[in-house]
Amino acid sequence: MAELACVPAGDVVELPGDAGPVAVAALGLSAVAAYQALTWRGELAAGEQVLVLGAGGVVGQAAVQLARVAGARRVVAAARSAAGRERAGKAGADAVVALDTDDVAELAQRLSAACDGPLDLILDPLFGAPAAAALRVLRPHGRLVNLGGSAGETSPLDSSTLRSRSLRLLGYTNNELTREQRAAAVAKVAELAASGRLHVDHEAIPLEEVASAWERQSAGTTTGRLVLTTP
Repeated sequence: MAELACVPAGDVVELPGDAGPVAVAALGLSAVAAYQALTWRGELAAGEQVLVLGAGGVVGQAAVQLARVAGARRVVAAARSAAGRERAGKAGADAVVALDTDDVAELAQRLSAACDGPLDLILDPLFGAPAAAALRVLRPHGRLVNLGGSAGETSPLDSSTLRSRSLRLLGYTNNELTREQRAAAVAKVAELAASGRLHVDHEAIPLEEVASAWERQSAGTTTGRLVLTTP
């Protein structure tokens, strides 16, 4: 950690003048991942219905809002904790589903009930049982984009589910982005943050309080992403 850092000129992205640095830092590469996973990898089209798993995290909160910006007609959110579900609702989800069980059939039933007709695209930072359940709700030729495994590095996926509807299971990582893609995505995130259309819960922390902030984060008592600031 440092108050100043050397960065190659080619990696610098100029922010809009009205973009708050703390708000943009809170969104960070998590929002870039959500944006690129939805649009570039997931090929989200206007009028589609989107499911965001893990919607209480930074990636998930951003994805709920970004799906709306991209023209999704309905955004369903799902999260494991009550606090996560509250954050997903504040982000603007049309429906919020509890992921408080590993029963795939039960989760699939809940997700199906929350959807309004065919589900086109799933953004998945969880994997595990939630991903297996979500696949059962996808329409034929639907897409699931995975960008994390916080619910499990393996998932009880059904081969028959994948095959019978010719589903597309896609992986995503920010590491695959070109410098140009990354810069354009950061600029888009900053633009939306400046206009008030994209935000996530966060807490600004002075650099000298980092130790106590980490302790609170470890104990689960923080109110959102921690952003370190300097005078």
